[in-house]
Amino acid sequence: MNFWKKCVLALILLIATFVIYLFLSIRSLEIEQVSEDIHVIRGVGGNTTILNTDAGTVVVDSMTFKMQGALIREKAEELTGKEVVLLINTHYHLDHTHGNPGFNPGIQVVSTERTLSHLKALDADFWEEDAAKLLPNETFSDRHQFNLGNKTVTLIHPGRGHTDGDLVVVFEEDKTLVTGDLFFNKHYPNIDLEAGGSVSAWTNTIDEVLSLEFDKVIPGHGATTDRNSLVGFQNMMRQLWTIASDAIDQNEQLTLEQFLDQHGAKLDSDIEYHPIKFAGISIGLDRTFVLTRAWQERTKNFELKN
Repeated sequence: MNFWKKCVLALILLIATFVIYLFLSIRSLEIEQVSEDIHVIRGVGGNTTILNTDAGTVVVDSMTFKMQGALIREKAEELTGKEVVLLINTHYHLDHTHGNPGFNPGIQVVSTERTLSHLKALDADFWEEDAAKLLPNETFSDRHQFNLGNKTVTLIHPGRGHTDGDLVVVFEEDKTLVTGDLFFNKHYPNIDLEAGGSVSAWTNTIDEVLSLEFDKVIPGHGATTDRNSLVGFQNMMRQLWTIASDAIDQNEQLTLEQFLDQHGAKLDSDIEYHPIKFAGISIGLDRTFVLTRAWQERTKNFELKN
């Protein structure tokens, strides 16, 4: 076998190995029991939360692939012994919504009005034909509540941050908050300026969340935690905006490269933060990314897409 044939064979084996690894990663789900009636399922795409109620099972977010959605539905019903009756999408990004088609058509799917608008405007190619049957079919703008037998589920749109359409969920009786991507625990967040996200507004939005009654916090990405960790994330976002705002106040002509070089090291509240990885591969949500997004917002170097 000549050299080039060996190279081609090695490349094919490498690709095949990665495909198998990705397939196994997608199917791999880790389960954490948070309380008697709450479980968190972790996998490729972040966190999914399961609530057991007398009226059926509630699922918050569906991960990245239809296959995952189907596995989540099966696992949720196995954990609770009840059919999934309510699917909540905290925001529009694919790692929290593209598992929706793995659920049964006709199920109640809830999001904010802005999230549904983003799904239709920014992700329209995915939401065609059968997938369209699992788009949110009930929306709200500020606050919505469900009484499901022995459980009260409150949905709140607290303001702009990750996007302009994120919601948080409070399981009232369990004093548990599900934040979606308004909180990345020990991970650098995605800041979707093009969908109305905002570094500057994020701190006030978290103030609204902190006014709610809860003890445990389930973030969009990262480990289950508590109120203090959410405050720590808020402090990081506050410092991030202060650094960018002060730098541009001092020099409106400051380029991104100059900002990163001269002011990037001032961000010191991100100790123990790690980049998000997808199937073991970094997807660019790192320190440079959040600093860049803060500079872009402060200098208005971005364009709204919806």
